[in-house]
Amino acid sequence: MSGFKAACVAWDAEELPGWVTTRIEEAGVEFASRQCETSEQVVEMGADADVVWVMGGSKLITAEMLPSLARCGAIIRSGSGTDNIPVEAATAQGIMVCNTPGATAVPVAEHTIALLLSVNREIPAHDQLIRQGIWDPKRSQPRFLIRDNTVGLVGFGHIARCVAERLQPFGARRILACDPMVDPQEMAKRHVESVDMAELLAESDFISVHTPLLKETHHLIGEAEIAQMKKSCVLINTSRGPVVDTKALARALKEDRLAAAGLDVLESEPPAADDPLIGLPNVVITAHTAGYYDGHLNDFWRLSAETVIDLSHQKWPISCVNPGVEPRWELAPPS
Repeated sequence: MSGFKAACVAWDAEELPGWVTTRIEEAGVEFASRQCETSEQVVEMGADADVVWVMGGSKLITAEMLPSLARCGAIIRSGSGTDNIPVEAATAQGIMVCNTPGATAVPVAEHTIALLLSVNREIPAHDQLIRQGIWDPKRSQPRFLIRDNTVGLVGFGHIARCVAERLQPFGARRILACDPMVDPQEMAKRHVESVDMAELLAESDFISVHTPLLKETHHLIGEAEIAQMKKSCVLINTSRGPVVDTKALARALKEDRLAAAGLDVLESEPPAADDPLIGLPNVVITAHTAGYYDGHLNDFWRLSAETVIDLSHQKWPISCVNPGVEPRWELAPPS
């Protein structure tokens, strides 16, 4: 499209790499960037932009401002989660919401497996014992093997699919997934069984959560769901903290109604000093680091720039979180 403009209005990185600007402009796209600090600045930057781009978790784009983004046909949120973007309001106005799950799928999947192994093999506990001068292999003995057990995946998007692929060599007896948006045949291709939530909760020895944070998924795993799990079950969450009810999880862990948990995300980040999960011996927590590795920022920038360029060429983006939107532009269907 001629006269196409993209505006990057916020980014989590220290700086916007020069090659990003060069690549976008060489594709014939006008590109503007500013590290905005208020929603008013976002409107000022994006009022004449076809694409408004947020690189990271900025919450400056609100439903109320969308009518002021008169030319905007797409919002790009670099990364996977879009809980900081008003997706429903954007959809109502014909604005696509694009993200870049490909930048985080592999590192988050690897981190998921790492948490599962850390919990199962009691790795943090033994590390702490040794640092205290205690060499006792009989203390905090490893709990379970993945082999011959059942793993349940709540959600079956990019990350969960990478997790399923990495679980295969461990010899899991069954890999289950619950995701009403995914065709069961798509799961079967990856040797994963499509089940409803009740079966997944009841049958799984390990449950890993991979769902976006939406109104419908807030506290998706709560008291009632935990009550349906095996007492020996291990829960892993690398999605968003509020998908799991912290208080319900902490109670279950304290009362031995759940064996253990591995968490990369919490309801409140950083956690309060009185967070009930902090200090529990059967919990391993990391500081929302699952998507990070040495090259992760480069992947965020690259995939986002490619999305800008695809949109300018009237191509459907690689990843759109509201695929049912009626876009403002005529776009070629995804290949």
